[in-house]
Amino acid sequence: MVALPSVLIVAHIALQIWQRKGREVQDWLLYVAYVFFLAQAVCYMVVIPTVYKINRVLASAAPIYEEIQPDGIFYTRMFFVTLMSFWISLWTVKLSLLFLYKKLMDRLPRIYKKLWIAVVIFCIISLIACIVSYFTSCDSIRETLVNGYCPGTPRTVRAQMASLYMSFAVDVLSDFMIMALPIQLVWNLQLPRGQKIAVIALFSSGFVCIVFATLRVSQIAVKAKQDDASPEPTWLSLWSIIETSVAVCIGCMPAFAIAYRRHVAQSQHTGEGYIRQGPSNAGTALSRPENSRFTKSRNETYWGDGASSQEELALPLKDIVITQTFHQEAGNRTPVTSTHIEANSKENPYTRNAGW
Repeated sequence: MVALPSVLIVAHIALQIWQRKGREVQDWLLYVAYVFFLAQAVCYMVVIPTVYKINRVLASAAPIYEEIQPDGIFYTRMFFVTLMSFWISLWTVKLSLLFLYKKLMDRLPRIYKKLWIAVVIFCIISLIACIVSYFTSCDSIRETLVNGYCPGTPRTVRAQMASLYMSFAVDVLSDFMIMALPIQLVWNLQLPRGQKIAVIALFSSGFVCIVFATLRVSQIAVKAKQDDASPEPTWLSLWSIIETSVAVCIGCMPAFAIAYRRHVAQSQHTGEGYIRQGPSNAGTALSRPENSRFTKSRNETYWGDGASSQEELALPLKDIVITQTFHQEAGNRTPVTSTHIEANSKENPYTRNAGW
């Protein structure tokens, strides 16, 4: 689970370097999420041997050893760091996706921007609520961090379980809000149904995070309910690593989808984008064999209405085709260029021609 997102992050950086594309806000947020995920994973790998030593003593499978108190303080502090890193990593991936969606709403009605701001504010408030709930789960956070003291009283157990369920609820709710935000935009795209479903599936990949978040809470809560104790640290570490790993992987997916879309668009042209035409084409084509004619077509993707912005994740449409034609007659050293702009959309049958 550490190797998979690491490979995708390296591929994400290499892809941007290859495309000579500058870093944007969503890219930096994704890298921050990966750093916190990596810190969480390293802390868990360091502290788990200590957890097993303490659990063996608590289970009367090993005698009390001299360093058990320092180990207990170390164990408590490390789990505080890992849980903070878990939440920050998850919510940073959410913000990364939100800033990616923001580019799609630049020229849309103001209601979309207001919804985007509302989702961002909800994510920030929910992250703060998760951290505060953890701080208040023990009687004294200072005693917990300084002396490793957080007694398993009924009040502490209830507070920790409440923190677990509350963080799960806002995590799932924010995922649903983030997924629902661009659905209306994608639905209005002038795309074939198969391509439209593929784009919606990309934006709905948060369902994978919801599944793993549900598994994490159900496994931890069931175990804690059986033992009537606080959440088991080993199960907590396992499912936390899995969920954050999946979240970072999902955060990398849009960049690969955009690169794939560009590759498909480029593969529709030959060479440098010039398609050789025969003399029977429309326009100003000449019938004499000594004429050479090449046509360069550039298809661009637009939203359905005129006040919207371009969508990089959509494959090229045929709504508007700009065709430049270069032809040269024998004995004439100056090539003649003509430009033809045609609207092929069924909803807009008008055609405008301009020639130079």
